[in-house]
Amino acid sequence: MDKERTYRKIISTSNLLYNRGLEQAEVRDLSGAIATLKEALRYNKYNTRARNLLGLVYFEIGETVMALSEWVISKNLDPDNELADRYLDMIQNTPGMLDKLNQTTKKYNQALAYCRQGSRDMASIQLRKVLNLNPKFVAGHQLLALLCIQDGKYNEARKALSAAGHIDVRNTITLRYNKEVRERLKEQNQNKKKKKDDLIAFQDGNDMVMMPGGSFMDILDASKASIFNILTGLVIGLLICFFLVVPTVKQRATERAAQALVDTNEELTNSSTNVSQLKKKVDSLEKELAQYTGKADAVNSYEELMKAKEAMDASDTTRAAESIDKVNPELLSDKGKALYTTIHEAVYSEILGGLIADGNQKMSGEDYQGALEVFAQIIAIEEDYGEGQALFNQAECQWKLSKRDDAIKSYKRVIELHPDSDLARQARTRLEEAGSKEDES
Repeated sequence: MDKERTYRKIISTSNLLYNRGLEQAEVRDLSGAIATLKEALRYNKYNTRARNLLGLVYFEIGETVMALSEWVISKNLDPDNELADRYLDMIQNTPGMLDKLNQTTKKYNQALAYCRQGSRDMASIQLRKVLNLNPKFVAGHQLLALLCIQDGKYNEARKALSAAGHIDVRNTITLRYNKEVRERLKEQNQNKKKKKDDLIAFQDGNDMVMMPGGSFMDILDASKASIFNILTGLVIGLLICFFLVVPTVKQRATERAAQALVDTNEELTNSSTNVSQLKKKVDSLEKELAQYTGKADAVNSYEELMKAKEAMDASDTTRAAESIDKVNPELLSDKGKALYTTIHEAVYSEILGGLIADGNQKMSGEDYQGALEVFAQIIAIEEDYGEGQALFNQAECQWKLSKRDDAIKSYKRVIELHPDSDLARQARTRLEEAGSKEDES
């Protein structure tokens, strides 16, 4: 009873999290929905409703490879899952969709490569192409905004972040970049306002004259001063300039030069830090993408696996081999991998058996070159076929054809794979013969 109650509680918790994720997705809190739905699947990985919705959310933020992965897993867990079938059919049957997704991934990877090389302009161009193909790609908008911030194009960065925010309203990366852009724009506006306040304007006929306020006041004061005051002021000014101002100006010039050097170093340090942060971000995004490389072909892998099974049932080994070579076993479930292993071993057992017989026949007929080519094909498929027999026969053919260096490598490989076998003992004998001949020469 305790186990049953615990099980029901786990299922109930998973369903509750699914409902919460659905509510978050409806208000476009897609980042929160992803986290909630992953938690639902942690409680119950067979919750196909949560998995289908997670795929939809990934598709909405432009992560199509991750969306396909979730739907394929959902379909594998529940073959009668109509929603997963419909989503996968939508991708496969839409003309040009798979090619469009492939182009998006390639261009985004190229943009990341440009970022690593420091070619921000080229990276921006590639990212705009990516966003033309997939306007909902949130990571693309964010990286474009990051490049704009680095180049001081804060208005363009704000547009990119606004587009990302409309897709996923509570994405923490978007919110953090938005805060940075607002602060930078606020600083720019304050600097512009300060410069504007330092100027005064007056009307001269039909023209508006702008000039520094201080110089304007000086002109007014000078117009009211008497000649005597002017001459007295000049004399006093010259004395002050000679005894006080000149030394002070020299000191301030030295201080300004030192401060300018400090400011320049700080700017260089900040720039290096920003570049370093950008590189870290690019590397992080590249690693995330690398985890999904090739997963878009998961559906094709299942289709080719089924074709291979049908061909084996029809005893068509050639067609089965063609299909099984197109399957990526890493994208299959445990049952799919087991079926893949069974078919692969059956197909290549028959193929390799025919090849080894052909090679032995040519070797018996002293067609050593032909036999060598056959054994090379076998080793390329399965190096250790026949517990090293194919390798040993290859070495024998190489020995007969006077390819001593190649033969020695093959004999040593036989010894390495099966050190206690009869083939290894024969290989050691051959190596001793080769050593004796080298000593004689």
